[in-house]
Amino acid sequence: MSNVVILHIHGVPIHLRPLPSGDMAVWHPCNDPIRAIVEPICRNRGRWEGQYQNWIVFHQFRAIVSDELRAEADHG
Repeated sequence: MSNVVILHIHGVPIHLRPLPSGDMAVWHPCNDPIRAIVEPICRNRGRWEGQYQNWIVFHQFRAIVSDELRAEADHG
């Protein structure tokens, strides 16, 4: 059972996963062009979690970050 949403930006998967705290984890594979898109969307709306190599987006920003990432996602 998983609530992970997988978006694709330029063909690269971006995983959005709700956390028990109400926050959201945002993960993508190491890819500089994708980082250049994802990082500005998440910065100041969450924190970088180096142990897991993902962003933890604070609960109050989940919807806006999700919407902005969806707007960047490939449509096809």
